[in-house]
Amino acid sequence: MDILRPDSEVMEFLGKVTDFIIINLLTLLCSIPIVTIGAAFTAKFYVSMKMVRGEEPSAVKAYFKSFKENFKQATVMWLIALVVVLILAFDWYQVIYGVASTMPFALKVALAVISFVVWSVIYCMFPFLARYNVTNKELFKASMVMALLNFPRMVLIFIVTFLPYIICAWYIEWGLAIWLFATTVSLFYISKEFNKQLEMINKSEEGEVVDESGNIEEG
Repeated sequence: MDILRPDSEVMEFLGKVTDFIIINLLTLLCSIPIVTIGAAFTAKFYVSMKMVRGEEPSAVKAYFKSFKENFKQATVMWLIALVVVLILAFDWYQVIYGVASTMPFALKVALAVISFVVWSVIYCMFPFLARYNVTNKELFKASMVMALLNFPRMVLIFIVTFLPYIICAWYIEWGLAIWLFATTVSLFYISKEFNKQLEMINKSEEGEVVDESGNIEEG
């Protein structure tokens, strides 16, 4: 049957779905030491964004290529981000269980907004680093701009990032199957959105051109 041919549209689609599943599983495994989360997520977006752009990398080979090449910078940036996350986590602990539990509602909302912005900036670092070679300062500035200028998109990305885990907790007996399906769909959507945002940065009205080799030049 034509449908079972290796080059058929159905088999190509199934192959891409399988690659997305493999990427998610590799990211999960490589994130277990915690300190490697930055490199793991950078590698995930390196492969997934290439696939969404229509490129056909070998998922496993490309994943570990990016993991190795970006390990040092991704780990440094992630550890800095982790310190900020721990500080915010401590603040939230104080708000929920500690002495800050009676703080005004407006201050709690402000802390929630700050926490979301911090998450957005950290999350934007990984796809940007996956595609371009930049300094840590340039990476932070670009991630900040990307997060703030695309605030509504970041809300959607936040939802599709964490929704699979909420669904898995709700339907625990089907947890693995739901996780595999939901994270595959969400990774495709998130990679597509980040590709759009990075292309917008490339064509920014300010005249900056970021080439594929990672050099930032004045246009």
